[in-house]
Amino acid sequence: MGYQLASTLTQARETVLASWAHRYERGGKRGPGARPARQHAPIVSGLLEGLAVAVAGDAVDLRAGLPALRDLEKAMVFAGATWSADGASGFEVGAVIAALRDAVLEHADLELAPAVTDLFEWLTILALDAYATAGRRAVAERAAEQLEAGTPVVLLTPDLPAVWLVGAPTEDALDSILARAMLLVVRVGAPSLVLDVSGLADANARAVTAAMARLWEHRRMGQVELVVVGAATEVADRWRREADAHKVATSWFERCDDALAHAARRAGISILRRS
Repeated sequence: MGYQLASTLTQARETVLASWAHRYERGGKRGPGARPARQHAPIVSGLLEGLAVAVAGDAVDLRAGLPALRDLEKAMVFAGATWSADGASGFEVGAVIAALRDAVLEHADLELAPAVTDLFEWLTILALDAYATAGRRAVAERAAEQLEAGTPVVLLTPDLPAVWLVGAPTEDALDSILARAMLLVVRVGAPSLVLDVSGLADANARAVTAAMARLWEHRRMGQVELVVVGAATEVADRWRREADAHKVATSWFERCDDALAHAARRAGISILRRS
């Protein structure tokens, strides 16, 4: 004979859901700006469905990581990530889960209560870990998008394109930035492309190495001199070997003004320095 909780969660789930909503709405731990229970109800209903599966049968074992809890644990991880994406606060997430725990305990068999309490501690950890992870990922994605959009890819003269790489761009961002630069090269027929890497956090990063490998292979690079500024000796030596292997002409400068003067001369532009 199975537990009464399984029957309740299967046949009277709305009763448990109503108890949760009542507790959540009247709880004092939601924090300012928390959303009403009805906005969380679809997720909570799904969690109750997963819990119903976990407590079904005669031999119920609610220890973390067991196969019977796999769907419930996945649902809670998804819930935590969803709450993060929706802009919920950590207080709000904690309040939802605490109210759900109390609503379930209200209908739990006496002998299941300790295991259910321990289970909800584990589920809270899963939800908050997913919430934090999703938040960090979202911040990183926004930073990458802003860096990609904000990296200067400009024409210093009508036929002299230049790129200033800064920060720690992702591989996708670098591919997009360098693609914009090559579009300028092709559009204006530039003899040189200035690439300033002095602002990179780490020019040896895997993303930079991979993006540069693809740049060397670009079909137009055989017709363009790459004027590199600010590369450390180790990086410059490696890139020079890679460029030579692809028959790409390069020039190397420590200072941006020297690089620009060199590229300008190749474009037929004379730059006069004031003494």
